[in-house]
Amino acid sequence: MQPSYKTNQYSTPIALMIIWFILSINVGRSVAQSQNRSSLYVSESIIDKARSAAIKMFGIDSITKQQNSAPFSGVVVSEDGYILTVAHATKPGNFYRVIFPDGKQAFAKALGRLVVDPQSNLPDIAMMKMQGQGPWPFAEMGWSSSLNKNQLCFGLSYPETVPFNIPFFRAGRILKEVDDYGFMWSSCIMEPGDSGGPLFDAMGRVIGLHSRIDVAEGINFEVPIDSYRKYWSSLTNAVAINTYPTSIDSIAEDPDKMKLLELAVKEKAKQPKTAIQAIPISSITHENGDTLRILGTVFKLPSNRQVILSKSSLVGENPNLKFGNKTYPLTILLRDEKNDLIALTTNKKSLPSFTASAIADQALTDTLVGVNLWSLIAKNECKAGVLGMSTRVFPRIPVPGTFDAQMQEINGLPTLTKVDSLGAAHRAGLQSGDGIITINGHDVGSAIKINAAMQKFSAGDTLLIQYRRATTNLQTKVVLSKWQMSKNPHPANNIPGGTSIRKDNFPSVFLHDSRIHASECGSPVIDDKGNFIGINIARFSHTACLAIPRNTVLEFLYKTQLTTEK
Repeated sequence: MQPSYKTNQYSTPIALMIIWFILSINVGRSVAQSQNRSSLYVSESIIDKARSAAIKMFGIDSITKQQNSAPFSGVVVSEDGYILTVAHATKPGNFYRVIFPDGKQAFAKALGRLVVDPQSNLPDIAMMKMQGQGPWPFAEMGWSSSLNKNQLCFGLSYPETVPFNIPFFRAGRILKEVDDYGFMWSSCIMEPGDSGGPLFDAMGRVIGLHSRIDVAEGINFEVPIDSYRKYWSSLTNAVAINTYPTSIDSIAEDPDKMKLLELAVKEKAKQPKTAIQAIPISSITHENGDTLRILGTVFKLPSNRQVILSKSSLVGENPNLKFGNKTYPLTILLRDEKNDLIALTTNKKSLPSFTASAIADQALTDTLVGVNLWSLIAKNECKAGVLGMSTRVFPRIPVPGTFDAQMQEINGLPTLTKVDSLGAAHRAGLQSGDGIITINGHDVGSAIKINAAMQKFSAGDTLLIQYRRATTNLQTKVVLSKWQMSKNPHPANNIPGGTSIRKDNFPSVFLHDSRIHASECGSPVIDDKGNFIGINIARFSHTACLAIPRNTVLEFLYKTQLTTEK
């Protein structure tokens, strides 16, 4: 049967449900005066309490305590350490390392796991218990029965691609209270690693646990909290449960149902009124003459000169901008490779711009997590989101590199047996029969040694290679190619426009959950009061977009000002 990717119903039998597990099976408080606190999605105190209970976990070997499973998420819901998560991430009786947002680590034991259909893992319910002495930080449990369509909700969990042990805040609405398979639907965007993460109501109470996503971006499936309440007693035993328990616990009425309704029907943040917009920039690549397209943000310096900032790695030769029906040439003033920023100028006057002196020179701290954000894409187009993670260093994410050649150990040396005629080894002058002696001066004279050495390098790295050809020792430099791996069909990899080519290794970025396309980077980010917050710099993953914060933008503008005065 050909799968159908409908988003408003399940069109296949339960064994072929076109919804996907999030978990991959592979192993103080000061605010800038310009920042109006009313723009927070929910209150700071609610976010703080919810965050403290949102945990990251992974399976461990019971003897060595070494990680033996992919990471996933969960939430502590009682002072004595009961944890709620999803069944497809756990195995009853097994032990797991728990990482709290404040850096503290502990262990938990998997208890009950309720799965009545092994192919779909429905209803995907599991419980765990902290080991050791409490009390533990916890979030209150809400009532999924209290929810109505379009009510506010938010998630705090740990996407596997994001390299931090800090939960990433994402905002949304309830799209459906319950479907035919017992799931709630929300618009809180998720990806692998978010499995078991908590969904909260507007009061900061747990109302669901992240289970899976649909192919359609923004449709996410949550296990309702009432299902955990219903089977609580059965789940406290460390056993696999394969039929719905006949003995169920009573579920009381939500005493704060009306209070929740008042909070949860809060209108969505209004699109800010602003004359500022991103402008389209096009240029040509030096390598193959392809056209590069990206956006830019215009700033007015104290000297009244207009400067356009954009994403440096996507601005090539002969850049120009299109404004109205006309095209104007751009001149490159300055590049900042670390931040991937570029400053340009043009003879076109009166572009819609931010005045640099009006921008707050302050970093975005944890106190602002949850602030509503808007990315200005075009004159009549904005994309909404929230600040999901405050300003931080974003590390380089290693990408496996390759010689584009086959090797085997011959006479004690890793020896090239087949060389791709268009690959890295060939470009460096290596030939079939060459034996690799050292890499960057380190002995790699065996298959074991070279395999261990290659784990330290990534695509794009330049390696100094000493090799033996016949009886002569030679050396060359090899720039590793990207290892071509088959694309994972998980819906989280189905990103419109794809991710950015340069999307990591930034000294200062913040994360937000707006669904920015890679070609929309360079656009300005503002809050719903019109305050400038930063510049979009990369679409990193299904859930995360990265942006350069306002204080870093100001530093670059200052350098640009000095450049123009010379």
